[in-house]
Amino acid sequence: MNKKVLFLFILSILIISSIFIMDKNTSNTISSTIEENPLEETEPNLSQLKKLKIALSNPLEQYMSIVFIGDSITWGLTATGNPEDYASGRDGTLSDRRDDFDSQSFVNEFKRYIGSEYMDGSAPLLSNWSESPSGESIVEYQKEVIVFPEGENFEVGTEGDASQEVQQNEDSVSGKQLNFDVSEGTGFIRFRFTGKEFTLSFDSTENSLDYELLIDGVSQGIFPASGDGYDNRRTHSFDYVKDALIEIKTVKNDTDGQQTLKIGGIIVNKTIKISNQGIIGATTRSYVANNLEGNTMGDGNAINDEDQYLFIQLGTNDRIIANGVEKGAGEFKKNLQLLLDEVNSNRNLILMCPNPAANNDPGIYSFDTKEVCKVITQVAQENGIDLIDNYSIFEGMDTSKYLADGLHPNDYGHQMMFQNIIDSLEKD
Repeated sequence: MNKKVLFLFILSILIISSIFIMDKNTSNTISSTIEENPLEETEPNLSQLKKLKIALSNPLEQYMSIVFIGDSITWGLTATGNPEDYASGRDGTLSDRRDDFDSQSFVNEFKRYIGSEYMDGSAPLLSNWSESPSGESIVEYQKEVIVFPEGENFEVGTEGDASQEVQQNEDSVSGKQLNFDVSEGTGFIRFRFTGKEFTLSFDSTENSLDYELLIDGVSQGIFPASGDGYDNRRTHSFDYVKDALIEIKTVKNDTDGQQTLKIGGIIVNKTIKISNQGIIGATTRSYVANNLEGNTMGDGNAINDEDQYLFIQLGTNDRIIANGVEKGAGEFKKNLQLLLDEVNSNRNLILMCPNPAANNDPGIYSFDTKEVCKVITQVAQENGIDLIDNYSIFEGMDTSKYLADGLHPNDYGHQMMFQNIIDSLEKD
């Protein structure tokens, strides 16, 4: 045998051996591990808007809450469809009267868009801030999503004397079954989850296994998986968790011999909540003092731990010259940074520039709306926060075309701002 033939023979033996070893080492897993999830790998480099877009379509982010913080422009003051008695009892806090869902404000247009495009047109569930006498400032959309435990978002495997198999079964809720057969050992499903609940669907089998539910390593109990026929359901509810590790782990009961667990799918009640926390007359300074954590107004905090996506558009009223209040763009920048520091807490923040105003009288305002946008742009850059520029889209236009009163947008102005937000969200 010459050297070339010998080399090729040895090389072929090595290749065959490596294939055998690879197959042996991976035969116990039917899907990619959680660590291979591309969202987790690249998350530190994703923009806030990109994270929001991914979350809107991700059933494993079961509960997500989006909040708009702002002033009367965010409130939707001059948009068609709002109540005329908005000023009644107003004191610049969260107990003020709120907007109505039917109005043409850019926030309501955004709410309707999310319901239509991401929640299959599900019916809006309307509510209002608990301390406010009227309005429909909060909307929730819900839809049921059936997820089969396989793919890059799930880790599925066995330990000990146990096996697993995926079968097609049209009677199962997902059209598939994940079957664990266990003599001595365990089978498991692991995945990352944000939200408050999910439902496990399991199909009946003789000699069924129990299962244990763990959230970030903490047992939530052991549950039987017995039932009749297909699609037996158990809903697991818990306090809101963010990016928690969920583990469903088989447990043998008192029955001897091999036992089986047949899982048909995980059913998620995908929920998106969107709140308009725009307060008429608010400045960044007053918003921090009256409407965020630590305020003494008694009307609550505009955001809570479940509110992970914040659109912030303030600054128009910070221009106003007032007794006892520091003036100038520098003061606005300082207060805006204070607000961001207050609400950040690893949330996804998006800053927005408000629209231009027709009146920038230096006797009334210490700086103009163009300077407002300049400050917001600087703060966004310094904090690594996404910026949506709702100022520049109007430059060169006659203000009478998009403003109702020289300051607040008319329906056309709101429509332009809404479209700019959606374009920013949906861009590749």
